Parts: sequence; structure tokens; C-alpha cells
Amino acid sequence: MTIQELLSAAQQLSLSDQIRLASQLMQTASQKLQVSADTASAESDPIEDPLIGLFAGSPDLASQSEEILSKEVQPAAGFTWKA
Repeated sequence: MTIQELLSAAQQLSLSDQIRLASQLMQTASQKLQVSADTASAESDPIEDPLIGLFAGSPDLASQSEEILSKEVQPAAGFTWKA
């Protein structure tokens, strides 16, 4: 059944049946959105989310970048200082 056929059939319902149908559709949509939101929040892994990593730093990075980077750079990190 196409969407147009569904709309046509819904228009042939009585007003009370149309209201009941609209209410059921809104409840179903609300439940789907809630499930979708729950799934999205459960799936958002801070390690895999690049936007979280973008902001996951020191708030003082702009003003104290050299001091913070000096503390962060370890011999095993793969970073070196160039003179």
C-alpha cells in the first residue's frame, strides 16, 4: 500500500477514528524517538566520538600550551622536541 493510498483510506474514516489513528501514530512515533534516543546515547563512546575528543583537553591549553605539552610528552609517546 502506498502512502497516498493510506492517506486516502485515513480520510474516509470517521472523525473519532481519525483522532484515534492520529493519537496512535503520535504515541508510536514518540516511542520510536525515545528508543532511538536511548540507543544513540548508549552508542556514543567517548573514545570513538571525534567531537568529544576535540574538546577533551585542558581549558588552559591556549594560554599554557607549552607547559601542558611538556607534561604530556613522554618518551614512549612518539613525540620529540625539535630545537
